[in-house]
Amino acid sequence: MSNMHSKPLMVSHVRTMKMNDDVQVVAVSPDAKYIPAALLDCTVKGQAVGYRNGAAIALRFLLPVLCMDISSDGALLVTGSTDKNLKIWGLDFGDCHKSIFAHADSVMAVQFVRNTHYVFSVGKDRLIKYWDADKFELLLTLEGHHAEVWCMSINNHGDFIVSGSHDRSIRRWDHTEEPFFIEEEKEKRLEQMFESDLDNAFENMYAPKEELPEEGAVALAGKKTQETLSATNSSIDALDIAEDELKRITKHEEEKRKGKVADFQSNVLMLGLSPLDFVLRALSNVYANDMEQTLLALPFSDALKLLSYLKDWTINPDKV
Repeated sequence: MSNMHSKPLMVSHVRTMKMNDDVQVVAVSPDAKYIPAALLDCTVKGQAVGYRNGAAIALRFLLPVLCMDISSDGALLVTGSTDKNLKIWGLDFGDCHKSIFAHADSVMAVQFVRNTHYVFSVGKDRLIKYWDADKFELLLTLEGHHAEVWCMSINNHGDFIVSGSHDRSIRRWDHTEEPFFIEEEKEKRLEQMFESDLDNAFENMYAPKEELPEEGAVALAGKKTQETLSATNSSIDALDIAEDELKRITKHEEEKRKGKVADFQSNVLMLGLSPLDFVLRALSNVYANDMEQTLLALPFSDALKLLSYLKDWTINPDKV
């Protein structure tokens, strides 16, 4: 009987829409009217379904968009970008309602709560934030992850959200019945900002003064670009892969000493290189004029990993 009622899933290719650059994110509006796509060239282009020529909406950004979502009523589009901003757009005219400096680092995921204009965002600054997209207000900040938050998902009823992080954890956050007062949350944030400003002022008071460069002196450019951000991410990935490979090698050596002899299978991502050479290869791919900002953007823990390789590189200067 079950075979009589079951229907095979049939999928057929209907249409291809050509884009000007790599597609980072794609979404479909609830009424299936628009298919917005975020491209690597820092634009979001929304093709109207049923029309073969021309983009229905075209939005431009300073840096590439990493995530976006559309509200259930199809009225709002929210985007999160490498420039750390949330932008709220109206899909009726394609106008930007508000640009909000949302996170201290790249915004990695955004999602509306179903049947509302409330939206959650997560970022590389380890935070999850809850926003009112109509009033453009930050309602709540959730702390708990110990590394970058990469992704999240909200259940259909909006009762809880699940977040995933670079700290190798998945966290569930449940809706509670505790009273929530926006003004109190604002006061807490203002107090934190005030305390942070005091700490910075105290540190700057006793920090060594930087000498002003002489007129006409030439210095290296210190501007962060998409290239330096991409190079930093590639370097972090290489350091993580090399660290995992070192742990596997150490474990294999221990088993070998215990008599459990087995051939060591290197990680295919290592491209047949040792962890030392793999990290060096990743850094060699960074342009010389981007190297300074790439290294400055490394998290402290990854900078320590990189320093651990310097001793071996100095012993074998021919490889560097």
